Order: sequence, then C-alpha cells, then structure tokens
Amino acid sequence: MGMPRGFAVLAAASFVILSLPLDMAGAQEDQPLSCTVLVDWGEDWSWDESGEYVPSVLHRYRVAFEPAFSNGSSPGLANVSVTHLRDGADIATGTSSLIAGGEIDIVLPEEPIFGDSVSISVSAGGADCNRELNITNWNQPIDDHEVTRETHWSMSGMEGEGQGISFDGRGWQKRTGSILESNELGDGSLYLDLTNGSEGPILDLALDRIWLNETYDGNMLISQDFEMSGNGTLSLLSGQEGDGLRIDATLSDAYVLRSFHEGEVSERMRFQGDGWISINGGDNESSGGAFGEVYLFYFETWDEDGFRRLQDTQVEANASMRLSGLQESFSFELEELIFREKWEEGIRTDQLTRIFGSGDFDFVASDDPIYIEVNGTIPILHFESESGETVADTIIVDGTYDGDAEGSFGYVRQIVESGVFENATGVQFEADMIQDESWFNVSATPFGGPVDQELEADHNLTYEYVVPQEDWLNRTIRYTFVEDNGTTEDEYPENSPVIVNAEAPQATPIFSGNISRETGVCPESLLVGDSFSLTGNRAMVLDVSVSGFSIQEIDGHLVTVAEWNGNYGDMSQANGSVINEGVLAGMLNEISRTVLIELEEGEDSEVSFIENQKIDRITSPSIITFDENTPPSLTNEGQPAVRFREGILTAEGGEAHLEVSVDDFDTDTIAVRADLSALGMGEVELSDSGTQGDQVIHDGIWTAKIEHHGLQHGSIPVLVTMQDVWVTVTEEATIEVSNPPPRVLEIDFSPMEAVRGEPVEISLSVYDGHGISQVSVNLQVVGAGQTPLQYSAPTQVKLGEGSSATFFDAQIWAGSFVLPTNIAPGKQSIPILLEDLEGSSATTTMTGGVLSSDAHKQAQRLNIENQPPSISNLTVLRDGEPVSEITAPLSGSPTNYTLEVRVEDFDGVSSVQAKIGRLAPIGQSETWMLLKDDGEGPDRAGGDGLYSLQFSARSSLWEGQIPVMVRATDVYLSMTPSGEQTHNLTIVKASSSGSTSSWVTDHSTELVVASMGALLLLGAGAFAYLIRNSEME
Repeated sequence: MGMPRGFAVLAAASFVILSLPLDMAGAQEDQPLSCTVLVDWGEDWSWDESGEYVPSVLHRYRVAFEPAFSNGSSPGLANVSVTHLRDGADIATGTSSLIAGGEIDIVLPEEPIFGDSVSISVSAGGADCNRELNITNWNQPIDDHEVTRETHWSMSGMEGEGQGISFDGRGWQKRTGSILESNELGDGSLYLDLTNGSEGPILDLALDRIWLNETYDGNMLISQDFEMSGNGTLSLLSGQEGDGLRIDATLSDAYVLRSFHEGEVSERMRFQGDGWISINGGDNESSGGAFGEVYLFYFETWDEDGFRRLQDTQVEANASMRLSGLQESFSFELEELIFREKWEEGIRTDQLTRIFGSGDFDFVASDDPIYIEVNGTIPILHFESESGETVADTIIVDGTYDGDAEGSFGYVRQIVESGVFENATGVQFEADMIQDESWFNVSATPFGGPVDQELEADHNLTYEYVVPQEDWLNRTIRYTFVEDNGTTEDEYPENSPVIVNAEAPQATPIFSGNISRETGVCPESLLVGDSFSLTGNRAMVLDVSVSGFSIQEIDGHLVTVAEWNGNYGDMSQANGSVINEGVLAGMLNEISRTVLIELEEGEDSEVSFIENQKIDRITSPSIITFDENTPPSLTNEGQPAVRFREGILTAEGGEAHLEVSVDDFDTDTIAVRADLSALGMGEVELSDSGTQGDQVIHDGIWTAKIEHHGLQHGSIPVLVTMQDVWVTVTEEATIEVSNPPPRVLEIDFSPMEAVRGEPVEISLSVYDGHGISQVSVNLQVVGAGQTPLQYSAPTQVKLGEGSSATFFDAQIWAGSFVLPTNIAPGKQSIPILLEDLEGSSATTTMTGGVLSSDAHKQAQRLNIENQPPSISNLTVLRDGEPVSEITAPLSGSPTNYTLEVRVEDFDGVSSVQAKIGRLAPIGQSETWMLLKDDGEGPDRAGGDGLYSLQFSARSSLWEGQIPVMVRATDVYLSMTPSGEQTHNLTIVKASSSGSTSSWVTDHSTELVVASMGALLLLGAGAFAYLIRNSEME
C-alpha cells in the first residue's frame, strides 16, 4: 500500500531542505560556520556476568557548531571519519552518527581504555573540524613524570564541638613507562561522637600514620597497600544515663592494613588497650551497678584471599557488682573475668574462659507491712573452660533471713564426679556429674502477723550429667532427681548430645573494595564543553564538565589548566583544575571534593567528607624551556655538600649513608651519581625518593647506603654527577674515610679464675687488613702498666657460607700478665691495646668481626677471686710491751692486756672481730668483739694496720691454753675462713709472796662447791617450811 499523498510531499520537502546549502536551510546570517568535536562520554549501567549492576563508559562524542543552529534546523549532510586505535589496530568498525538538535552525535562501539588514541574528522555544511585524543586515566598523565602533592581532608557537618576527622599529608606519584606508582603518607586525628541520645560509641584517635601506596600497569591496579595506625580512647555507651553499660578504654595500639597484590587481598587489624567498665552507673563509691577494670583487651585478625588465617581475642577484667535493696546493698566481686580464644589457619590453638568471684549480701527483701531482711555469702563462684572443655562449674550460696519470718536458704552447684555415662540410646560418653541443689528452710513464722501466706520449706536436689565439650549442643545426657526420702528418678533427654565441631571464624572484609577515589579513563587534553563520566570506582562515579581555561602558577611555572566541575549524585560534588598542556596533561593541579555520607540508613544523619589536594612540587619532567633551566649544583648549608650521615665511614667493611645536598631551583633533578672509583666501587646511584636509606622524599638530599670493603682511607676524591631534564653537570668533592683499629675476634684466659698477684696466660685472635704492629694488655686504667704480647701463629676466619664464603688471614697473639693487686675482684674485662701497621690504635674490651661494621659485643671476662684479709702477728701486750703469756692474778683486781693483730687486704678492711671466750667480760664469752685501728684507747697508732682490743685477766682464770678466734672482713664482704680464725693463748697464775700457797688457795674450788651446796640445802628447807605452813592453815 502506498503512503498517503500528504506524507509523501512532506518527506520530499524535507529531503530537499536537507540537501540545500547550510545558509539556506538554516536561514543563517552571513557569517563563517565552524564546528568543534567535544567529548560527551556518559554512563551506561548494565548487569555483568556475576549479576552485579556495574557502570561502563558510553563512548560518545558530539559535534557542536558556531553559530548554533536554531528553530529546529540542522547541518546538512555530514562526512564523519573515525579511527580508534588500540595496540596498533583500528577498532572503530561499527561507529554510528546521528544528526539531531543542530548537532552531530558520534557513538563508538568500544569503550576507551588507557593507552587508546581516537581521531575524529567531520565535514558538514562547509565547516570542517577534527580532534586527536589520547586516552589516559584520571590524574595519570601518559608520559613519564614525578610529582608530589599536599592533601588535607576532614569530616564536617557533625553535631557537637570538636567532632570530626582530619588528615594532613604529602603524596608522591611517579610514572615510568606503563608503571605508575603513587604514595600518600601523613597523620591526622579522629574524633567521632556517634551516640544517639545516650547510646553509641565515642572514638578519639590520634593517627600517627596513614599510608596509601598504589601501583598501576596501564589502567590496571596491580597492587595497593593502605595502612593506618595510632592510639587514643574509646567510650561505648548503651542504655539511658545511669542505667546501662559504659566502657572507657584506652587504646595503646590501633592498626589496620589492607594489602592487594596480584589479585589477592590481605587484611590485618589489631587493637590493644585497657580501661574501665561500668554497668548501671556503677563506680568506686556507688551502692548499685557494677564497676571494674579491663586490664587487657586485645583483638587481632588476619584475612587473606577470603580465608581467616588468624583471629586472636583476649579479654581480662575484674568487676564489683552491687545491687541496692531498700536499705543495704548486695556486693559481689568478680575477681577474674577472662576470655581468651585464638584461631590459626582455621584451627583453634587456644581457648580459655574463666569467671571467678565471691561476695556477700545484706538487704531488705520487702517493706511495709512485711519486713524481711536477707543476708548471706557467696563463698565461691567459678566457671571455667579450657581447650573447649568445661573444667569448673561451681557456685555456692548460703544465707539466712529474719524479720516477720525466719529461716535459711542456699544453693550449691558443683562437679562431684567425672566418668563415663550412657545417654538415652545407651551410648556411652564422658561426662561431668554436677550436683545442683537448693533449699529453703523455715525456722519461725508469725501468727496473725503481716505475713498472710504460709511459708513452706523446700529442698531440691538434681544431678546433671553434662558432656564437657562446650561446642556441642544438648550437652545434658541425663538428669537424676533425688527426693527427700532418698528415692531417685532418672530422665534421659532425647537427641543428646549433638556433636558439633567448633566453627572457625570466617573472613570479614574490612573494606568492601580497593581504597580509591573517583577513577576512570579520560582524555589527556580537554576542551571547554567536554563532559565525561569516571566510572572506574562504581561507589564514586563522577560526572565531569569542563567550564573554562586559566593560567596558573604550579611550583614556580606558568601552565594552562582546564577548570572543571563534577558531581557524584546525591548532592556530592567536586571541582578543580587539570593541567592541559605538555607532558603533564591530564594531571590534576588541584581538586576539592565534598561527599555526603549517610551514617544511619533511613535517618536524617549525614556528614560531609571534604578533601583538598594540590600539586606541591613537579620534580620530573621540567615544564620550562632550556634557556630558563637552572642547572643543579652542590650546596653547602652549614655542612659539607658530600658527607656521611653517620659522620664517618671506615675502611675494611664499614657501612654508612652517603648524602649529597643538591640545589636545583627548578626541582627537576632526576639523577645523582657519585664516582667512588677511588674506593673501588665505581659509580653509585643515589636516591631522593625514600629508598636506599633516604629519609625525606624530595628534600634535595640524595642518599645511598654504601659498604667499603677496601683498605683505602684518608681524604678520597669524589666526582658527583647531577642530571636534570635538560643538562648534566659534574662537580668535585672529597670525603674522609677512617682507618679502623684492629679488631679482637676471640679472647681466651688460662686459668679463667685467678688471684691478684698471680700470672694469667692470654691468647687473642685479632684481625686488621693493614697488618698488626703490636698487641698489649693495657692495665693503666687500674694504675698498672702495659704488658706486650707476642705474635704466635696465623689463623683463618671464614665469612659467609658455600660458594660465597670468603677467608681472611687473622693472627694469634699470646703472652702472660700479672694481675695487679689494685684491680677489683669479680668478673672483670681486661683492656687490650691494638695498633695496626699504619698507626691506627685503640684500647678495647669488646670483640667484633672481620668487618669494621660488624656488631661488637662484650669480650670474655676474667674472674678475679677475692681473697679474704690476711691475719698475722697476733700479739698480747701488757703496759704496751709484748708478753708471751697472760698472767692471771691470784686475787684482787684483774690485770689489763691488749690483743693486737696485723690485718691486710688488697681492697681494704671493713671490720676485724675477736671472740676471746673467758677473757671477755662476764656474759660475753661468745660475743664477737670489735677490734679498732683508730689510734684511740688500746690502739697505739691509727691506720697502721694493727687492730687492737683490750681485755682483763681475772683471778678466776685457770691456767693453761685458751683458744681465741679472730676474723676480718674486707669491703667486698670476703671473710677469714673459719679454719684460719683460731689462735691459742697461754694463761698462767701469778706467784704468791710466800714460798707455799695457803690452804684456802689450794682448796678454793672445793670451798666454792661446798658453799653452793649449803645454799641449795638452805633453800630446800625454807621451801618445805612454807609448804607445811600453807597446808596447816
């Protein structure tokens, strides 16, 4: 059927109009027509193979005309040519174009990816335009570059003063070929009050490290590490004020790490701290609630590729619980509250639960008109399981009540037996037999009083048979009910027990995906009117529109930037500028983000995440011309431009960080090398990007860690080569290398224990690459001299293992030295003086290695025995003159003598004592008496080493030998051995004036004995008399 006539006429007319010249079809004024190809990439959401709704880029361009077409007019026939190159192949086949609304829409079949190039040429109505586009990733220029940026972000819009999150840091980004690396490192603070009324957490953290590291290969993220660490406080509130739970914790360690490498995700989290717990307003002075100390809280997890490799939970606390009665309070002490569980590689390797406490109570159970007061004790409460099995299930309560009713009550639950018992089906299981008994006794009830109900005594006794495995279900396999008359009844629960293995904790992602801002592909260079959607992070899809151009100064250089605005949807937005020329085209100069975050779904609770980033320095490449370039140079800022951070480098294996200070006004130095050929190292590359020991990224101090294994030392010439984007310059400098003294490798003494004044054999293994000129035992520090040692034999020292092992020729030096008398006793280090053939010397008590940088440790020490003080020349003096014997008088007053002894010790005498038996005053025969050398009293001269003690010879002394003991102690508490303390003195009786002794003298002993017997008889008679008189009365 043919079309209606009217429609056919209209179609023909339209074709004619489209075929007319542009100035006729649009009735445009006589002015040149121009066109521009603009980017118009949109979002295209679809379901992927895994069933997720994901965005992609609608690869679309629009051709705009100037002046614009109006009144429904459009350009005439258009010739559109498109190429889309990827890896050298054109994939533009299937491109479509549509003329509508005065513009031309061009849609390509393939999404753009990093590294693509697109070329579009348009000819329409006399206007020609084309555009060449290189495709990069957002904020990732295609060419090699290196920049640093400053970042600040914060959280705003939260109620309350001081709330929010802040971060300040610096970032570094570098591209080399297809590999792009970026780092952000900084610190910040976090304060969040997420309480709703009186419930929720309050978190206050000082984040001392926030680090994000990413590596891209083209448009593919191949690795990412995100790390946070800090410390602070955490308060957790639950319930109304004064009624509920409150935990105040101090977090000494808060750590989170998410690592993504080669498609695998690893997440680690660790929190450790301590604090206080309060329930229902409990504190140290409250009469109600509970209050206790959490003295250990530890929680750590490690998830790797969806599997929890580690989970470690530890809680140790105590608590005091108080329940208020009408008058008094119930007090209950949980002395131990421990929970510990550790899983490693899906296996539980540790488990412990322990609740242990006791308490007492005294409270009024009822008020008017009935009055009952209850008091009692809980002597023990003990629940404990270890390795998944119950080891304790005990609670004992004992109490009484009185008032309008009187009686007692109690409760006992405890394991009384462990054995093998049958369940309902006759299968035997190991189980604990648990006594569960309660009683309520009534001893007195009122008659007609306020108690209008009869109180009855009650007693219940049940034995539960419970399997110890706490992970099992229906653990009670039997009940035995015991009546008061002794009869029993058993009950076997069905389906008990149910054997269940402990379930390992499952991996729970800390983050749902990679840590990322908006990302996605974009054109390298932009035009005003371009718009595109960044869909690489579906959680933060950003629609960008370019609004204008401006010239801005970036790190001292003027560049053209494209200004843009964007939105994430839901009132979240961003804006900024992107470099739009040169090799850094596509790099964000600055950006501000404001993202709304909903804290609680369904409630009007949002905060704004605000972030600002700005390029700080452009280190590579240089964006200035060759004529404006300032070559780098060495700079001396109060210290040499070429130096060692440690201040010194030693030969023969020394290690140090070589630092070169470079001044480059343009900050485009890309390489620094130091020619250390004079040390046999050749050219050494230095770093200013945080590697090879560099401490601060891009601070102008280039660093390399070097090891000098040669023998060269002294002032060493160095050629430093500095290269920026444009030129390479070389400057001369010098460094100082020190010659280390010889090192003691091993030291041996023979014997290992010696006495002062005796010789000691010594043997040393020593090494120095220059050779050794002398080795001595240097005891000058203790006032002695040096004892030279002699070269004994060569030896070899092995460094390394296998084929890489190296042998060094060391030397053995040996000899003997005499221990000086003024060296302190005990384990002492013996100083060794060593000197090499080039004059480098040192005295040391340490042993080291062949390499001068090897760690040193304390050398073997010689044990110097402490000899006790020597005692000699024990002399008895009478009237200052020595006597050979002690003469006891026949009668009358005693005769005074002085005991004098010479005492000597290398370290000094602390005390000298004597036990002189019958020569001591009466009652002190077993007392150690102090001898003095102070020049006072019996001592003839102070400080002469002669110690004196005065004693008296009484007439009651018998003739013969009398042993006395003398001991001395030095300042190190070494005492005269007991076998050397005894000395014998001779006692003689004085002669009478006549030739013979009197009868009384000859029989003095018998008279004394007879007198004592008489006194005893007299006392016995008096005692008998008193007893007799007492009985008669």
